[in-house]
Amino acid sequence: MFLFGSCVGVSYERAFLAKYEFEDFSQFKGVDMAFRGTDKHGNLGVFGYAPQLINDYSKVGYYILILDRENYQVIETRLARTEFSADTIKLQLLARTFIEYEIPRLKVDTQGNVFVYLKNFETLALARFADSDLPKYPHKWVEIGNNWYKPK
Repeated sequence: MFLFGSCVGVSYERAFLAKYEFEDFSQFKGVDMAFRGTDKHGNLGVFGYAPQLINDYSKVGYYILILDRENYQVIETRLARTEFSADTIKLQLLARTFIEYEIPRLKVDTQGNVFVYLKNFETLALARFADSDLPKYPHKWVEIGNNWYKPK
């Protein structure tokens, strides 16, 4: 299901860019999502942050979404072992789209800069910068596609 074992090194980047080089990630603005594995029933666990979709602002933080393995419907939402009220339709759509990317993590900051993690959910692999945000980030960058960069 996921690209994790099907490619190595640079081919992760090529495979992702071949499909998503011109993708519009604006629906993920202010969202951070990471695939965290499956539960004992094979349902998908997505760990994320999307404070703009949480209805109870006293419970803003990282959350866990459990998605049905077949239709990606949200089965459960948790925030540090506490259930919370959220725009589950929007979270479900974001989670479904995220799962289809077949990557371990995607983060889009509030300025629209896109950060893609291909190897694991901690190692940044690719970045696409909104407008002139490239100088704001301390990494040395190598351009590898149409406004796509990887850390040097």
